Formats: sequence, C-alpha cells, structure tokens
Amino acid sequence: MLYTGRGDAGYTRVIGGPTLLKCDTRLEALGALDEAQAHLGLARALLAGTPWATPIGRVQAALQIVMADIATVDDHAQPYLTTDHLQALEDDLIAWERLTGGFAGFTVPGESVPGAHLHLARTVIRRAERTIVALSQSGRRVHQLTLSYLNRLSSWAYALCLLVELPEAA
Repeated sequence: MLYTGRGDAGYTRVIGGPTLLKCDTRLEALGALDEAQAHLGLARALLAGTPWATPIGRVQAALQIVMADIATVDDHAQPYLTTDHLQALEDDLIAWERLTGGFAGFTVPGESVPGAHLHLARTVIRRAERTIVALSQSGRRVHQLTLSYLNRLSSWAYALCLLVELPEAA
C-alpha cells in the first residue's frame, strides 16, 4: 500500500515507535536529509556516465544510513554509520584537492546544471547539520560521528562542484 493515512492528523512514527509531530526537530532533520538526497540524485542522473556519478551514489547510500541513525530514538543504539564512511569522504577530499588546487574562494552556483544541484545539496546538508545540532542540544541522542560526517559532507559537495565545473570536465 502506498499510503496508510496514519499521518493525517500531523503525527508520524520513527524507529523505536514514538509518535512525533511532523514539525518535530528530528523530522525536520530527516526532511532536510531527504531533500539533500533528492538534489544529489538529480546531480547523479545529470552526471551519469562520468566518474562523478559513482561517489555520489556511494554518498547517497551513506545518507540513508545517517537518516536511519537520526530516526532511531533509542539512546543506547549504536550508530549505523561507521568511521569508514567518514574516511571515504576524507579520501575523496584529499584526492580532489590535488585536482582542483584546493579552496580558492567561494563560487557562484550556476556554471553547470549538475554543479548547481550539488550546490543546492551542499546548502541543504548544512541546514540538516544545523537542525541535528539543535536536536542534540535539546538533549536528544545524536552520535558525534553523524555530526562529523555531515560537516565533512558539505565540504565534499563543494569540492565535487569545483571538479564538475572545471573547464576540462565540460
């Protein structure tokens, strides 16, 4: 069934069973992560057949894991995300810095359609990160690894924008 109707009154359930208002901070964070997923998916579709589609797909799989971590309300649950996920981002960033020459100032989105979607994903990842920090400050469980991953992920998205928009990438 594609719908249940159980959320019609403005409530939904997360992993572990509690019913939350749809405007709950946890759900705001999940919504932002879902939105970032959509922008990354569009960028991946636009970059199909290029070397950039594979790392985007890998990050999308990791974001599903981040979403499971955020949706889990058990304070004693171990994170699904691992240090290997974080290391993969850092390895990409190190390799990509050699290709781009590193940070040379901010760019204006719009040089390419895939790059613009990566910029959108980056900004939504930052919003998700801010929301998850607020979630942790309200006393709810958030794994430090999740915060580290999202912080690195926004840098990763920016670096990929630079690569996608290099003149030789066109």
